[in-house]
Amino acid sequence: MIGKKKFKRYLKHNNKKQIWRILISETDKLVLEERDPKTREVFFSCYDLSTKTKIFSNFQFEEKAWIGIEAVENDIIIFHFYRKPDMPHHKGFFAYDLKQKKILWQNETLTYFFSDNEKIIAFQQQFEGRFYVEIDLLTGDIISNLGEEYAQVNLLKEEAHAKKSYTDYLFPEVFNPLNEDPQFDCIRNAISDFSFSGQVEYIKKGDFLYFTFHEKKDEIFIQHFYIWDTANNLLFFSDVLNKNIPNYAVDSFFVYKKFLFLIKEKQIVEIILVNT
Repeated sequence: MIGKKKFKRYLKHNNKKQIWRILISETDKLVLEERDPKTREVFFSCYDLSTKTKIFSNFQFEEKAWIGIEAVENDIIIFHFYRKPDMPHHKGFFAYDLKQKKILWQNETLTYFFSDNEKIIAFQQQFEGRFYVEIDLLTGDIISNLGEEYAQVNLLKEEAHAKKSYTDYLFPEVFNPLNEDPQFDCIRNAISDFSFSGQVEYIKKGDFLYFTFHEKKDEIFIQHFYIWDTANNLLFFSDVLNKNIPNYAVDSFFVYKKFLFLIKEKQIVEIILVNT
C-alpha cells in the first residue's frame, strides 16, 4: 500500500516488451521505445504526463525493426534508421510530429548528430571525415553548411547540451557504506535482513529516501525497492522491481518533477505521483 496523501499510483505501462528508451519532452510527453527480443520489432508508445492521456501505444512504422529514437524536441520525435541490419551505425532520420501524429519529413542520406531546439546538426560521412550541415527541425530543409570543421561543430554541440535543463530530474547515487550519517541507518538496517550483494542506489527527496538493493539467492538476484520516511524513521513503502534475474539491474528508478518512475522486469513502467 502507498499512502494516498503523499504517494499515489498514477500510471502504469506494460506492453510486455523490453523497454529500450524513456524520453520526456519539454511539454511532459512521455515517449517509450520498446522491442520484442524474439522478432526484433520495435514499438513506440506515448503518454501526456499531465493528463495521463495515452497518445498512442504499440505504434509501428512501415520499417518495423531497424529504427529507433534519437531525440524529442518540441513535441517532435526524431527517429533514425540503421545503416545495416545487426549493425549499430545510424544512417538516415525523420521527424514525427506528436500533435499531428504524422511524419513531417525524411532524410535518407544524412546521419543525425545532435539537435538544438528548432534545428538539427547532421553529417554526410565522407571517405575521410564528415561534412556537417544545419537542418530546420520543422521542414527538414538545410539551413547552412558547416563544412568539415569538427572542432566548431563540437563546440556547438556542447553549447546545445548546456542549454538543456535537467533540474527537473533526480537520478540515483551510489551509497557509500563508509558514510556514517544517521539518515542512512535505514539503508544499513534494511540490507542486514537479506543476503545483500552489490551496491545500494538512492535518491533523497525531502523527508523521504528512495533506495534499491539486490538480494542474492543461489545464483540469481532479487532487486528490492524501499521508500523510507526519515522524519518518522519508518518504512513507508516497499516493492520488488526485478526477481530471478542473473545480473544486477541498473537504471531502475528516477524522479522527474513530481513523478517517481519505477522500471520493473525491464518491461513495466510504473509512475507514482509524489505530493511532498
